[in-house]
Amino acid sequence: MTNLEWLIAVGGAAAGTYVLRAAPFLWAPLREAGRKYADFLSYVSFAIAAGIVSKAMLLQEGRFALGPETYIKFAGLAVALGVYRGTRNIPLALFLGAGAAVAIRWMSGA
Repeated sequence: MTNLEWLIAVGGAAAGTYVLRAAPFLWAPLREAGRKYADFLSYVSFAIAAGIVSKAMLLQEGRFALGPETYIKFAGLAVALGVYRGTRNIPLALFLGAGAAVAIRWMSGA
């Protein structure tokens, strides 16, 4: 490919992504569709994350395990859920939940 062809390809990709991002602000029907499905999409992401997290919390080396590690994970999850319920801030809840689990592990010496 020549330099001009690369420039056209990169420019087309940039224009396409800009149009997709700007369309909801410029066209009212897309804005209404976004409002209608925003909650649904957030619940889908929570459901996917719950499946991943539940497996990581209850399985260890491919087997069901209950022990100190599992209780520490559940404590971190409880902190994350409490923070999310109070703030509705997912990144803050994730970081504080993980930080609580690390702090509990460190304090318990596990």
